[in-house]
Amino acid sequence: MTAWMIKNDGTEIPVVTHWYADDDEIDEVMALAYHLWENDKDSHETVMEFFRFWIYRYFPQLCKSDVFSIKIIANTIKDYLSSKPYHIFPADFSEIIASEYDSYSYVWFKSGGFMLYNPIQEEGTVRGVRESFLDNGWIRGRDINDTLNQRFLRARYGGEKNTAQGCRDMYFRISSVGFDWFPIIRGFVEKHPEPIETVTIIRDFESTGCKKHYMDFSNRPYNKMSLSDFLAGQGNTNLLAKSEADERFNVHTVLANGGSVRQLRQLHMNYGRVQARLERLKHREENNLLEGE
Repeated sequence: MTAWMIKNDGTEIPVVTHWYADDDEIDEVMALAYHLWENDKDSHETVMEFFRFWIYRYFPQLCKSDVFSIKIIANTIKDYLSSKPYHIFPADFSEIIASEYDSYSYVWFKSGGFMLYNPIQEEGTVRGVRESFLDNGWIRGRDINDTLNQRFLRARYGGEKNTAQGCRDMYFRISSVGFDWFPIIRGFVEKHPEPIETVTIIRDFESTGCKKHYMDFSNRPYNKMSLSDFLAGQGNTNLLAKSEADERFNVHTVLANGGSVRQLRQLHMNYGRVQARLERLKHREENNLLEGE
């Protein structure tokens, strides 16, 4: 195996291709959400919030019935998957998504919106509660991508994007903000069974639009750095300087501890403020990196 998704707790997941998704390509995001579900328990609620949004947004187009029972939810997802010429996620994951709704039946009103019917009887009637998914319950594709980028890095032995025969370069591509991957990268390099000649640590251009290099404490770029120099030196991939606002909201602490987008939203920061904050911090960190040769 020559490619991995490495989690920020050090877990190494061998992959054939690295995980990516376009924010606006719903099928790609669904596949990415499944990978998060399978490999990052802390992301489960974020993943299910995304699928709740997907059901809210797309089921009126997919279902002939106006009443969404659990069975209809699972079968509709399976029909959707089978209609595609490519694989999104295993069909049995549909049952897991549907099981999130085992306490409710969903009714679609033509005027828009879901009514969640709580099955508990109150004085002989069923109590209905409307929920506004558009206001506070839905997660966009960007949130799935941001969660993946904060929780994982992409690594490859034998080349940056493709493995070349005889190449002994080790590449690490980082997309997160405010987290120090260096101890995890060093541990990976030290125990790697194949001979490594050079180490490169770079921003992941595909997910960030930036292709600058990280550097060690002597300001030497991790740009095909020799293995001996890499192991002899020290580094830190968290290059953010704390601002007063970030101190107040505790943003840096969440990021430095490997926190997720969902945790940031729990710091009394709404969706727009979280996204704006992440963008500002990303650019601030990237300004401290070195251009490649």
